[in-house]
This record gives sequence, structure tokens and C-alpha cells, in this order.
Amino acid sequence: MKRWPLREAYFWETAPFFRILLPFAAGILCYDAGCFMLHGFVLPLVICSAFLLYTAIVYTRKNYPAAAFLLQAVILFCSGAAVSYFSDVRNDRYWFGNGIQEQSACLARITDAPAEKENSWKVPVGMISVINNGKVSTVSGDAFLYLYKDRFPMLLHKGDTILVPGKWQPIKNAGNPFGFDYAAYCRRSGIYYQQSCSANNVRLYAPGDAKNAGIASRAHDWCMAQLDRYITEPKTKGLIQAMLLGDEVNLDEDLRQSYSETGIIHIIAISGGNVTFFFIAISGLLWWLRHKKHLWVKYAIALPLVWFYVVMAGAPPSAVRAAIMFSLLALSVIMQKNNNSLNQLLATAFLLLCAQPMWLFSVGFQLSFVAVLSLMLFYKPVYKWLSPVNKVAKMLWGTIVASISAEVLAAPLVVYYFHMFPLLFIVANALAFLFMGFVLFAGMAVILCSWFPGLAKIIGICIVCTVTVFDKIVVWLQGLNPVSFHFLVLTGVELLLLYIVITGCSLFFIRQQKAALFTGMAACCLLLLSLCNEEWTRMHQQRLVVYNVPKANHIELISGSSYAVLNTDSTAGKKISYAVKPAHINWRAWRQDSCASREIFYVNGRSVLLLNKEIDTGAHFPIDYLIVNYDAQPDPLKLKSIFSPSLIIIGNTYATKQREKFLKECVDAGITTYAIADSGAFVLE
Repeated sequence: MKRWPLREAYFWETAPFFRILLPFAAGILCYDAGCFMLHGFVLPLVICSAFLLYTAIVYTRKNYPAAAFLLQAVILFCSGAAVSYFSDVRNDRYWFGNGIQEQSACLARITDAPAEKENSWKVPVGMISVINNGKVSTVSGDAFLYLYKDRFPMLLHKGDTILVPGKWQPIKNAGNPFGFDYAAYCRRSGIYYQQSCSANNVRLYAPGDAKNAGIASRAHDWCMAQLDRYITEPKTKGLIQAMLLGDEVNLDEDLRQSYSETGIIHIIAISGGNVTFFFIAISGLLWWLRHKKHLWVKYAIALPLVWFYVVMAGAPPSAVRAAIMFSLLALSVIMQKNNNSLNQLLATAFLLLCAQPMWLFSVGFQLSFVAVLSLMLFYKPVYKWLSPVNKVAKMLWGTIVASISAEVLAAPLVVYYFHMFPLLFIVANALAFLFMGFVLFAGMAVILCSWFPGLAKIIGICIVCTVTVFDKIVVWLQGLNPVSFHFLVLTGVELLLLYIVITGCSLFFIRQQKAALFTGMAACCLLLLSLCNEEWTRMHQQRLVVYNVPKANHIELISGSSYAVLNTDSTAGKKISYAVKPAHINWRAWRQDSCASREIFYVNGRSVLLLNKEIDTGAHFPIDYLIVNYDAQPDPLKLKSIFSPSLIIIGNTYATKQREKFLKECVDAGITTYAIADSGAFVLE
């Protein structure tokens, strides 16, 4: 008897959360883009209306399947926007930003350990109340307090309650070309204001009491103290604290950069690897439960311990994602149900976005999910390339396959956000996997053996030696990466085209779908066309850029694929590098060219004068753009009579009061001005 042919189910049928997640995420995107400037009751009303319509049509679903599907998408879309609305701190009537101009003093609690910066201490605070004309009002919200450094050490700690001035300022970007959007980053974390002041303007209201902290916070602080006690080498201590406890307060920035440029920065973040090793450690302690029918007991015991560990580590997005996936896996084992890994991953993303919708824009969140998705899709096909027999060879091949599989979908996102690609990522990740396993287990051993100081000290010394050797290997691998691989650029459209190419080629090689191959090749042609167009634009570009560097000046002339420094402050190397590197990358002009010492330039037919000192002459020398770049207070009327500029650009040489005085005099003289400190970098192109 012939069997009726069965159609193979599409992946969105076997993973239904895919159809739920897409419109929900679209609602979050639209809210963040400002498409929902509505009152709080409007979105719930829309959701209820759509739900009623969906309920009415569900009985006639066979006749109107498209209408039912569309209404379901509308419900999820509005739900995503509604969740974003209610999680937005600006819509809280008690948010301190609603009446920020009326405050004279604020009572706040330090929410995290102060972080040391170059000239100040960054102190995260949570607002408790504001004091205005003797009236105290309860408020909520977070902010950043920057305390200028003085001769005294930082005496404030996490948990302290302090009185601070009410002179809050909105968080703004420096305005440099292609610079990191720090204001948007803070906004998506619910932080909109900051202020800088002297430590003398802050008063300790009540010291923090460790007894009032939660058990997870106390466990975190105790574990940090043990690692600080038994691992004395600063770089190693900062790395172990970040890898094991998610606390990066002591992490060395040069070490972070080395790990990032070799493609192993993921081992620092608390993620699925940490949860896996933590579960292995718990299973090792339960070694006597060997039978498979007792496997559910291990998961049942590990489940609350894993969540406690994640909360103790600060609950970053990657750790919460791993914990939710582990929870779904544990529940399927406990209930003896088959699990769908892809659906579990999508369900995890949906649950996380319900709790924190702005995590959708977190680079760590995106990379974490894309890497896990890539492992799920490509691990088995890639593993079939070889069939090693030896156990050691199998383990090594499995590590290499995991590294290759994760990079297939994660690499384009890495290039898009970080403009680099580690050429030796396979070698680095294979070594990092072994290193991560040893360090995590050794770090746990230090904490568990803290009651035996001698043993803990020996383990700490072993960790220091291992980390020192591994760091030297990482630096060596970092040096082997070509310089050009640190300046890669992908636009949003090119990123989408690249993913279409990867999808089309993957479907062809795995499932032999010719239509997918043709689609991928068409996308590849469009991608190459876009890259050629950008290369043509780069070859013919010419720009003069005055960067916004705090308390320093840096001026460049960009021409073709190179840049020339016209004026700079040699004492502000790191600040200047942070400001100019994104522009060099995105304009594809990262090669430095020498420039003759001159003060007059012509950029696209317009004259520019770089005035580095006061000028005393009665001659008239008209100029289009005048950059004032000397310490003495300039005379606007004199500059106007000599140069007749259409625009005066004021650098960062002047103090705030000097700049404000000069700007006022320019307005009175009828001169158009552009202040770098106030308006961001100036670009003439």
C-alpha cells in the first residue's frame, strides 16, 4: 500500500517562536526610533482591540488564515512597543528627570563600585529623593556622578548614601565623526543625566551596611575578596574576577584589547561556557549518581545553583541567556520531553526581551545569540568534514569545528561593530577553550579552598603562571594579524547582503538548493558593487576635520586613503586616538601621510586658515574659514577686519568662560561661529 507523501516542515513550523519573535522585536525597534509618541493607555487599548478581533476571527480561521496571521503579528508588534513603553524610565512619574531644573540637592545611593578614570572617579548612583526649597520629594532613576581627583583617595563605597548637588546635565556625545553613540547607549540603560563636581561638594549621608545587601551581593563581594587575597598579580586578578564573577572593575584595558583583536573576548563575559563548566563541576560533585535515569536529579540540583551564580555575577545579558537556555534544557530533561534547540534559543530571546526590551540593541546580546545560532546550524555539517578516530584528535577537532561554526554568522557582526577580523581565530579559540576551562576550575578551587590558605595560595600562583604564559601567546597572535584587518568596514546594507550570501551558499551546500545559490550569488554581486562604489568615493574624498577632544586640539586633512595631521596635542595621545580612529576606519583613510608645515589650505575650492598665534597687521586677507587655535583671548572685530571669514571655528584651547565671552563678542560683531566644545567636531568636505 502506498503511503501518502509527507511534506517536510518549514523551520518556522518546528520553531514557532520565530513567528513570535520577529514582530515583537519590530515593535521594540519602532519604539526606540520614536515612532510611538503616545500616552500610556493607547498601546494597551490597541492590543486589546487586536486581541478581540483575533478571537473573533479564530473561529473562521480556515476561511481567513491570512487575516488571522496579520492580526497575530499586529498584536505582537504592539506588545513589543508596549513593553518598551512601560520599561522606559521617562514614563515613570517619579523619575527625577521630570523636574530636574527645580532641584537644589539630591539624596542618592551608590549602586556600584566607583571606577577610576584619568582625571576623575565615575560613580553610578540611584536617586532616592530631591530637596527643593526645603521640600523633600521621593524620586527614582539612575545617573552618573564624576568626582574630580584630588590629593585624597576615593573614600566612598558601593551602598553609601550621599548628598549631591542638583546640577545635572544631559549626557551628550562628543560629536566626532562615526564616534560611539554613548548617549544612546546610556539611554537604553535608562540613564540620561550626569554631573561633574568636586568631592568637597558631596556629603556622606549614611555609610552602606553590608548586612542590608542581598545574599547574592554578599556572596559576590566575598568571592571577590578571596580572589583579591590569593591572586596578587593585578592583570591576572582582574581577568579572573571578570571571567568568574563578571566584575570588570580591575580588568586591564590593554589585556581586553589583545583578547578582542584575537577573537577570544567572549571568554571574559559570563556566558554559556561558564554555565557549562559550572554544571560540569556540580556533576563532578554528584559523581555517585551515575545511572542515566538519575540525570534529572543533577539538573534539578544544578538549576537553582546556576541561577544564583548568574545573579551573583551581575546578570549580564549573555549570562541570563545561557541560564534561561539551561533552564529550558533542565525542564525538558526533568519532564522527559524532547527539546528543540532552535525553538529554545528563540524562546529565550523572547523572554529576555519581555524583561529588558532594550537588550535588543546590546552588542553582547546580539553576538551571544548569533554565535549560538551559528553553532546549532553549522556544527554538524562542518564536523562531517573529518572523521578522527583518536579521542584527543576528536576533542581537538570538536573545538576547531565549534570555533569555525560560531564564526560563520558572528564574524559579519564583529566586522560591522568592531571593524576588525582575527585571521587566526581558529588557533586562538582552540587555545582559549583549554585556557578557559583551566582558569574557571582553578578560580573555583581558590574560592572553595579559601579556608586552607596555603593550598589556595599555591593554586593562585599556578593561575598567575598560566595566565602570564597565555597572555604572551595572545599578544604574539595579535601581532600576526595584518594591520588592514583592524580597519574593516561594513555598512548596514552590506551586512544584510553578506548574510544573504551566507544563507544562500549554506542552503546550497547543505541541502543542494540551486535557487538559494542563485540568490546568494546575486547578493554577492550587489555587495561587490557597493564595495566598488565606496572605494571610488574614498579615492576622491577630501576633508578637513577639527576633532572634539576634551581640553586638546587635533586637526587633520583627509585626502584619498590617507590623513595628515595639521595640529595636535602630543600629551593627549589616548584621547586623540579614541576620537579619530572611527573616522579613519569609516572613511577608509587610516594611513598617515606627511604634511608640509603650512597654515593655509584649500579644501574643495574653499580657503581655510589655521591661526596658531595672534596676528598684528593692517592688511586685508579674506578667508572662507578661520580656525582660531591659540591661547590668548582673540579680538573678534580685529579678526573680522583682517580676514572677513564666513565662519570662525573655535578650538578646545579655551576655558569655558573664555569661550563663552568670545562667542558673545562674535554675536555682537555679527560673526558666525562654530564652537567645537559645544557643537562637536567640525567637518569641511
